[in-house]
Amino acid sequence: MTSNGGAELSTAAAHYIDHVESAVRRCTYGDRVQTGLYTALGEVATSAGWFAFDDGQQKIARHWWDTGLRYALLARDKRLQARIWSSMSHQACVLGHGGEAVAIARAALAETRGRRDGQLSALLHTRVARGYAVQGQVGRYARSILRAEQEFERQPDEPQRWLGFFSSGEISSTAALCFIDLGQPFKAVDAARDALAVVQSTPLRRNELAAHVRLGRCLAAAGELDAAIASGEKALDLLPKVSSPRINAGLRQLRNDLLNRSPTRAAEFSKRYEAVATCP
Repeated sequence: MTSNGGAELSTAAAHYIDHVESAVRRCTYGDRVQTGLYTALGEVATSAGWFAFDDGQQKIARHWWDTGLRYALLARDKRLQARIWSSMSHQACVLGHGGEAVAIARAALAETRGRRDGQLSALLHTRVARGYAVQGQVGRYARSILRAEQEFERQPDEPQRWLGFFSSGEISSTAALCFIDLGQPFKAVDAARDALAVVQSTPLRRNELAAHVRLGRCLAAAGELDAAIASGEKALDLLPKVSSPRINAGLRQLRNDLLNRSPTRAAEFSKRYEAVATCP
């Protein structure tokens, strides 16, 4: 399955931002409208950054998040700032920059102190936890993930729409990734299974695909190759329904991990991966 949907969405968002910015320069309006325009531009730039990130275009993603952050600051929108910082912290972890991830997430926590609900607070603490895990700091990771779990108990009556993806399963998925970073694959498997159980109770098929890939990689790291292949097979069942170069890259890495560990046992899975993942 080949797709550049993320790149196309990012390009579409860029055209929209250019159009609105051009209109803003030509028009006269009051402070309230100006603030609303800055917020709208910041939200679109934030989405453009995520589309680019999902497509593996890291420099472009950072450009759009920097743009979004500028507009969020102009709008004095602390929650939008936190949303962008959350994405930037996540990107830093993916790139292996644990210290930067922690610093960014902490900045978001500081700027939203007294203004954030439990869901946003939990998300930001998972970002801190992952940053510490990338750095191999077990104790600080454990304290941060515990704080995320505690904050999540303060669920808001009306969650922010962009946080609709964030559930207890997201905390478990972060824990799984952290345990892999920390060299504790058996704990990672347990956390990944918890995450999958939560996401399977939702209609979020993209998240379910990611959860199967994550579990497969944790199982492979733990040496449970047959179970890892089974998880990979379930991911392949979902792959034609989901467009995400980033998740596909994770599935490809799972295939490679399995081939490295047991070429014979992984041969059929690898053959099916090639057929499914490269179809038009």
